[in-house]
Amino acid sequence: MKNTSELLLKIMRILAWFVFVALLIKAGAFLMSYGVSINNPEAANDLYRGTDLSRYERYSFVQYSLIVFYHIILYILQAYIALFVVNLIKNINLEKPFTIMVATILQKISVTIFVVWILAMIHNVHVAILERYAGIKASFFSGEYIFLAGVIFVLAFIFKKGVRMQHENELTI
Repeated sequence: MKNTSELLLKIMRILAWFVFVALLIKAGAFLMSYGVSINNPEAANDLYRGTDLSRYERYSFVQYSLIVFYHIILYILQAYIALFVVNLIKNINLEKPFTIMVATILQKISVTIFVVWILAMIHNVHVAILERYAGIKASFFSGEYIFLAGVIFVLAFIFKKGVRMQHENELTI
């Protein structure tokens, strides 16, 4: 069983690295496509894999730029979370999983997901305002990040409590 768990952790670590690199590539592709769209407004029709932000570009270049940067920052933050997951998997010890390092990484993941949720909500309010006043059909970011942040925060709290209990057990023995 130990070998299966270790193998699974290695596979998860490889997948987390893959997700990290893929999200950075996605952010870079958005940034490069944005650079192309500065001189060629037609590029906003298919910014990255079907992402059509041309309606914002036609309305206002500043609004278009803000929407693009929301996307880029979102992907960078998601890559940052994937990097935390890589560190989490690297630092977890199956024999004694309750360590302060694991609890701290879980808490950082939770906070970063909460920041992603805040960014998504700012984006959603921004495009809703544009929809209302400029008549541009809005495309919203998903809002489930708050639930995920809460779940991971609870896990971090449980791990911190586990570290405390494990430390107390070591002192009594």
